[in-house]
Amino acid sequence: MSTQICAICGERDGVTRDHVPPKAIFPKPRPENLVTVPACLECNNGASDDDDLFKVFLSMQAASNSEIARRLFQEKTARTLERNQVLLSAIMEESREVQVVINQGWVETRTGVLWNSKAHDAVIERTMRGLYFHHSGSHVPKGSNLSVQWLRGIPEEIEVNLDSFNTVVIGDDQVTYKYMINEDDSRYSLWLFDFYGAHWASGHTSPS
Repeated sequence: MSTQICAICGERDGVTRDHVPPKAIFPKPRPENLVTVPACLECNNGASDDDDLFKVFLSMQAASNSEIARRLFQEKTARTLERNQVLLSAIMEESREVQVVINQGWVETRTGVLWNSKAHDAVIERTMRGLYFHHSGSHVPKGSNLSVQWLRGIPEEIEVNLDSFNTVVIGDDQVTYKYMINEDDSRYSLWLFDFYGAHWASGHTSPS
């Protein structure tokens, strides 16, 4: 059987399988419907540091939202920070007290942590490329622009059109993503991600 081309770079042989989104953000037992795609060694092994950082910041943000998110922090992130004192010190130095509006307008003071934006965008981009391949059977067309955005929630202008998006839920609402790939011009696609109901991101592909 011929080797598939890596779903991430679209160039080298996909001799391994990579999880999209990364399995690092799911505590054990992991969901049965995790998505894997063919990946080359460079794309798979080179992503582990970004995945680890994404897990740390996501779990710190989401820990108060659900029991599963708390387990992710307690079982994985706490160990990572114990091993990586440099990262822990950097997080503590950049953290700030922020006012958060919770149920019925109640304001609560919480510790806000500044995400590592490079790792965040790298993980979202790799996830988009992998899921594009997973759902379409082909790579993001060469020469396409790929853009990643942070979100505070789903924008109203998109929310009214969500019925036209495909929706996939991974695990017990741990990750929900919505996507649309243009049938007439596959260079256009739109992606919305909800991580643990605490962090949202979006991205799109378009012609260069």
